[in-house]
Amino acid sequence: MSDHRHPPATGGPARVGTRAAAEAADWRQRLLANVSHELRTPLNAIIGFSEMLANVDLSPRDPEQQREYARIINASGQHLLSVVNTILDMSKIESGVFAIEPEHFDLAALIDFSCDLVKLKAQEKRIELLAACAPRTGEIVADKRACKQILLNLLSNAVKFTPEGGRVTVSSRREGESVVINVADNGIGVTPAELQRLGDPFYQARATYDRPYEGAGLGLSIVRGLVALHGGAISFASAPNEGASVTVRLPFDCREAQRADALSARIETVSRPEGAQKTRSLHSHHQVKKIA
Repeated sequence: MSDHRHPPATGGPARVGTRAAAEAADWRQRLLANVSHELRTPLNAIIGFSEMLANVDLSPRDPEQQREYARIINASGQHLLSVVNTILDMSKIESGVFAIEPEHFDLAALIDFSCDLVKLKAQEKRIELLAACAPRTGEIVADKRACKQILLNLLSNAVKFTPEGGRVTVSSRREGESVVINVADNGIGVTPAELQRLGDPFYQARATYDRPYEGAGLGLSIVRGLVALHGGAISFASAPNEGASVTVRLPFDCREAQRADALSARIETVSRPEGAQKTRSLHSHHQVKKIA
């Protein structure tokens, strides 16, 4: 009696399961590597400096130096809190329980406020920070806290990956029923291979063993998720040593937008030809403000 059974398909459930297991293992490895680094560094500072202040023999006699130790402890604690909050937000987005709360607010004012929050870091690196908002952008209807987080993540990344004496620009304009926000820098940029992984949780471009750039690798992942929850889109253009330009397009009223699944939303990436980065002049109809 002949056997009519078909041989197993080469791309069946077993192969899919193996690939999913490999991706999960890679995700866990990046989580442990990045988060452990981000937690260990400030924890060491908190433990070390607090032990010195608590020990009579080690504590400095100079009150100013004591206050400096206290400031380091406070800054390290704030960094720890930021890392934990970022991980919690990413978890909410991935599990689908992050609910946006739309409200009317002035986008230009929020951009100015976000620039003020990163101004000190820009000044420390002598980075020129410019805000250029087109007039009559007006109010938008979106989750203000989420939009602030989008701006802060993009601005912080731009400042972090821009060398001393560089330039970071944030601009906004209206296009039809959307508002377009762009954050551009003349920093280190990313390679074509790195572009394909931007937005993956815990992935950080130009990451090496000695981790010259701090961060858990969640900034763009959260931006991607928050933009998708508003029914928007995001694109990223860059090349090595040619800077980067991130463009976020949000509906003026997110209540009327078709929202995408934050997990399935992707970042449109464009690799610039080498040497294509130029100093872009801001349009005359933008109101340019120097922040730092």
